[in-house]
Amino acid sequence: MIRVILILCANIAIGLLQAEDWLTIYNDDLSLVRSSFDLELNKGRQEYNFDDITSRIEPASVIVSSAKNEIIIAEQNYEYDLAGTMQIMRKYIERPISVLTKDQTLYEGTLKFFDSSTLGLVEEPGKKLVLVSYAEVQSVRLAELPANFYTKPTLHWGLIAPQKGKYPLMLSYLSGGFSWNVTYNTVWDGKNLLLNSWVTINNTSGRAFENVNLKLIAGEVNKIREQYYDMMQGRAKAGGMAYEMSADAAPAFEEKAFHDFHMYTLDQKVSFANNQTKQIQLFPVKNVTAKGKYEYTTFGDGVQSIINFKNVEEQGLGLPLPKGVIKVYKQDSDKNLEFIGEDEINHTSRNDEVNIRTGKAFDLVAKTIVTDQKSIPNRISERTMKVTVRNNSKETKTIEVIHHTNANSKILHTDRKYETKDNKNTFTLEIAADKEAIIVFTERTEW
Repeated sequence: MIRVILILCANIAIGLLQAEDWLTIYNDDLSLVRSSFDLELNKGRQEYNFDDITSRIEPASVIVSSAKNEIIIAEQNYEYDLAGTMQIMRKYIERPISVLTKDQTLYEGTLKFFDSSTLGLVEEPGKKLVLVSYAEVQSVRLAELPANFYTKPTLHWGLIAPQKGKYPLMLSYLSGGFSWNVTYNTVWDGKNLLLNSWVTINNTSGRAFENVNLKLIAGEVNKIREQYYDMMQGRAKAGGMAYEMSADAAPAFEEKAFHDFHMYTLDQKVSFANNQTKQIQLFPVKNVTAKGKYEYTTFGDGVQSIINFKNVEEQGLGLPLPKGVIKVYKQDSDKNLEFIGEDEINHTSRNDEVNIRTGKAFDLVAKTIVTDQKSIPNRISERTMKVTVRNNSKETKTIEVIHHTNANSKILHTDRKYETKDNKNTFTLEIAADKEAIIVFTERTEW
């Protein structure tokens, strides 16, 4: 590995004074960053490098403005040609370098080329071409970091100020690298779900945020996805990930409808380190009235155990639920909580129903077979199906058997009552312990 030594000159930067940040995080690897800060500027045209940005910034989304339009933004460049060994060497073609080998031989000359294994330089005097293997190189000495090279992604501005003084600026841009999701931890007692909600926020944006104003947007925002430029041939990666659970009960989210989405605003400022996962409670614990039920879909793989509730205030909830994972626990006879399953939910508005599929019922067995099938002239076919459901438990169970039809098919006749809604046909069976029930029906399809 080549060790590059640079002799650098100091740069004088324009003063950055007090700043404040706002962060809005969406569901799909998208965030909006806004920063307000003061710059101490001189009169006239001057250059300023602002590198307190994420490594996943969308350059085309950058908006920078000054209060009362006092400052003229004459030019803005997004600099992402970041300093690295190969990038620096590329900039030094036809420039003088010094190469020290492991046997302490010093070569000085003009760099002509380099590849994956060799440096080529022309020594003075004599114009002798020297090829040096990377394996023999101890260090390469360069006079300076090439122009327009940056150690961090940087916004370079050309600013014009009417006079010397302090000026407030506002910067906003879209960025990847932030995500959030919700985990609902619940305890099920057969009649009620004790529901606790946690927002998990991941920051892999390449930038830390101190005391930021935080908002979360729940909903699907339409966004044209582009291939982001991968700085340093790689985005910010979660290496050794810090994990933090907020122990302070004081922070709370205020929810409100916003456009066609729901917005959650944290009532306190919060800090995020880069490559950190943070958890904050979404809303206080709720005691939700629910019911357990069993479902079997014809030709399906087992009888599903489901916990069902309606998202209404009368049942203890009535709040917009962002998409996430619901984990379900149940207390055993020894008073310890045991995990009994989990399921995903989509964004769920008030008054919607929620079905949590916790797994397959061990003692409920069901199967579907086709007992007869025939074709009838005029593009009509019929098939007769037999569904057998057995209850091997020690309690009476109610099972809903569901058979889906389409626009061209319908149940022609059956020996049991059923309900139909949106091509979903539901047979409700109550089966005593160690008993079985059989449904026979004929489905007709017209092509």
